[in-house]
Amino acid sequence: MIAKSYILANLMGLQTKFKAAKTQKDSLFFSKLAILELCGWIEESMDDVVLTSAKMRLKDPENLKFIQKDVIKKTYAFEYEKFRFMLMRLIGLINVERLEAEMDTTIRPRFEAALEALKTARNAEAHTHIKGVTRTINAPSLTIAQFYDVYAGLKHIDTLLRKASI
Repeated sequence: MIAKSYILANLMGLQTKFKAAKTQKDSLFFSKLAILELCGWIEESMDDVVLTSAKMRLKDPENLKFIQKDVIKKTYAFEYEKFRFMLMRLIGLINVERLEAEMDTTIRPRFEAALEALKTARNAEAHTHIKGVTRTINAPSLTIAQFYDVYAGLKHIDTLLRKASI
């Protein structure tokens, strides 16, 4: 199950602080933090989807250890292709194709687009600091909108994995 209450509360709290910010620099900090916070949640949630599915299916403790150490821990970032690779390592390419064929045709493109946009924003924010107030960063409201698309995609994949007879 993909947990959303904590991340949504964090993002909403940052949106409130953004709106109440007294300076443009403070607004930028809240915007930056919202992006970084959401991206951290996405990485954790992708790992959780893979680990939960592994725990449901794998009987041999060594195989579970392999998924944890060699697949999840060695996969960084939150791109769809990296998530897909973790799924391939767990359920195989044929089953990933089946899963993707079952996906709702409106959810997947929005999920992938939100991930790509967040990756671009996150990379910009993780590798720079706020020097002045002339920069623009996506407001927390946009980050919240992207959260809903990512959440829908992760939840959908998690649901398909749970019901799959793999």
